Amino acid sequence: MREFRPLQLAPFQENFLQSFLTRSDPRTLLVAAPGTGKTVTCHVAATRMVAAGLVDKVLLTSAHRALGEQWQHVGQSTDPWPVDAGDVSVTTTYAALARDPNRMWREVAADTRWLFVFDEVHWAGYQVEAIAAAAIARFPNSRALFVSTEIPPMEVDSQFTFEFFGSDALARPDTQSNIQKLAPSLGLLQQVQRKLIQLDDLSWREFEELIAKMLQADGYSVDLMQGTKDGGVDVVAVRDLGTAGLFKSIWQAKKNHYDRKVGLSIVRELADTRLEHKASKAFIVTTSFLTSGALQRVERDKFLLGKVDRNDLDRWIDKTLRGQRNANG
Repeated sequence: MREFRPLQLAPFQENFLQSFLTRSDPRTLLVAAPGTGKTVTCHVAATRMVAAGLVDKVLLTSAHRALGEQWQHVGQSTDPWPVDAGDVSVTTTYAALARDPNRMWREVAADTRWLFVFDEVHWAGYQVEAIAAAAIARFPNSRALFVSTEIPPMEVDSQFTFEFFGSDALARPDTQSNIQKLAPSLGLLQQVQRKLIQLDDLSWREFEELIAKMLQADGYSVDLMQGTKDGGVDVVAVRDLGTAGLFKSIWQAKKNHYDRKVGLSIVRELADTRLEHKASKAFIVTTSFLTSGALQRVERDKFLLGKVDRNDLDRWIDKTLRGQRNANG
């Protein structure tokens, strides 16, 4: 009789399992840093669901056969299926499903409840959506768990529940290099707020885009500059104040390291740039802070100059996201 090693899960794995197993939502996206045990965690989720009678069968779909073999190995070593479950676990690849999408279902009853585990969805791309939609439509009482080491190019809409393995794991440099973009409903603002990406990790262009998005959310008409020969202006934002007329503002982004402050000379240049552009007010936006001299100059000309420093940015991001959530009900 085979002896199984006790399986000790990390707290972040158990936290995900508790959240996932107590819900009944049809689609969950789990972003897990490399090396955090996503395959084992998904296997435990599957075996617990089978044992609890929540699903009848489990299908793992991945980009490579090797992951399917690893999935089976987990079940043979540390995380076995319930002894009376029978042959419930099936593995396949995206390529095999694409070639013959109906092959998996020809002899499966329509009322079968599946747990569909779609692994490596960042590799498979947009085809995952079509495969998952067809599977869930065919077996409507099923659930789909999408697993990735980065944010995949999928339309993650309100039908999805978004999970990730801890901000500490996802903040690792090797993981941060993989997290490039979020789907439309989880944009750059959400990346920063959820600590999936740090302000310091943004490229200079992403930082400018972040500012432009928040100004648009505040009701401005925004012109994002091209980044070359723009005279130190990164964003031009205009707002109609009604009887007070048009308010034109220019914004200069300084993506500095946390401890590298913006000095007085930069603020002086910004004041001259405001005059050149005939703007009502000029703002410096930075991922760091301003020196005391720079702050004094901004305060002196507070009707012409403004600043958004690291602390102001955090509050602005939170305010923008709260506004978006309220607008969406």
